[in-house]
Amino acid sequence: MILEYFNPDYRVKHLCDISPKWLKRNGYTKVVVDIDNTLLPRDKNLVGPRVMNWLRSCRQMGITVALISNNHGSRIDAIMRQTNCGGATRAAKPMPTAFKRLVKAMGGGKVLFVGDQIMTDVLGAKLAKQKVILCDSLGGKELWITRVNRKLEKFFLRRLANNNMLPKERVL
Repeated sequence: MILEYFNPDYRVKHLCDISPKWLKRNGYTKVVVDIDNTLLPRDKNLVGPRVMNWLRSCRQMGITVALISNNHGSRIDAIMRQTNCGGATRAAKPMPTAFKRLVKAMGGGKVLFVGDQIMTDVLGAKLAKQKVILCDSLGGKELWITRVNRKLEKFFLRRLANNNMLPKERVL
């Protein structure tokens, strides 16, 4: 069924609602996080202290975190340096190539993707046959294509909910 490609495995309000203990308990030692509107708002350059603490907690638990973005350039490079995370830029999400490349670069195993968009993050992870968490967008100024995707996203969220497929939003 086509809806399965748009259905996240889990839903949270915020990235920091994903406990590193929960990740470890469920066998996830590698996490890939979307940058814009998941890690930080698209119109911001500095990752906040709450997210930096989450990243630190993940590392302390032995969890590797990488970043993924369709964007590139000095802002994205600075965010990767600030967080001390590698990853993929110009990812061309939802195409699964960058997702698969990151899984391979991280040594395979059980990898979890986290993002705020069904049309890019969820679909890309599903096409790459990976588990994915959908979190609420952090807001901020969005690109025109993202605004179009948000309209499509509402359609899929309604369909998923009407078919009792959409996971409940919760703290993990």
